[in-house]
Amino acid sequence: MPKIDHDTKEKILAAAEKVFHANGFKGTRTTLIADEAGISRTMLHYYFSTKESLFSEVLQNTLSTVFSHLKKIIGSNLSLNSLIENLVDVFADLLEEKPGLPSFIINILNESPQMAHAFAHSKQDTIPFELEEILKTAKQNGEIAENITGEDLIMNIYGLCSMPYLGASYIKVMENRTDDEMINFIRERRLKIKELIIKGIRP
Repeated sequence: MPKIDHDTKEKILAAAEKVFHANGFKGTRTTLIADEAGISRTMLHYYFSTKESLFSEVLQNTLSTVFSHLKKIIGSNLSLNSLIENLVDVFADLLEEKPGLPSFIINILNESPQMAHAFAHSKQDTIPFELEEILKTAKQNGEIAENITGEDLIMNIYGLCSMPYLGASYIKVMENRTDDEMINFIRERRLKIKELIIKGIRP
């Protein structure tokens, strides 16, 4: 039996991420992934026997990337404003690198209730609870409104950062932007997003 070549496996995972992000689970065929990776379908199935197993590993890698970045920022003992600004930057950087991520997540939620259930119960996703502890202190100091929760904060950040990617094709056509102009538009929104969120949680 051939040995597992980790470079080939990483190439397959990178190709699968790109194809899954673009097409969702149901719209993806293993042939597309093999073509994207530049290998035969037989070779692909040697490393991953089913599309489900490959999808599962891509999903776990995606979640691990997101959560590890966020937890590092949350554990940095920053001021609330700096924390929010850094969280926005982390999300914005991640989405610029992986622009298909928002539609990938929506595809999971729409296509597979089982995947959505696993996604919602991931033991890695403790971000809202960790933010809640930070916000308690801010509330005690009168820095933010009492009704703001960790869930509110992270959903606002993710929603504001991801919407331009979900609506990118429409926004490009509507405003007659080139690809480069679209990238600059999204980058310029970062400051506005930070200001919106910081002002929006004030008492």
